[in-house]
Amino acid sequence: MTSPQHTYRRLLREINRQFTSVNGNRAWATQMRQQWVAASQDSASSNMHAATNILAFLTSNRKHGELISEFYPRMPEGDRIEKTARR
Repeated sequence: MTSPQHTYRRLLREINRQFTSVNGNRAWATQMRQQWVAASQDSASSNMHAATNILAFLTSNRKHGELISEFYPRMPEGDRIEKTARR
């Protein structure tokens, strides 16, 4: 099992990679920090399990998006209309 500090840092990295760096909005990172501080006062094991699940979801979601864009690149609007019209 990973340490809480390691999980916290990985969560911040994923949030920064997916949300903050895209639109410059720090609200997600700020909200996560506030939730982390508030949760540190509750039971640690259930909070770590929830944080690990959230981290897995964010990581998987990002990787899925990367694979979709790699294997199914966006085609130009004209090509897409033409292929749709041929059906």
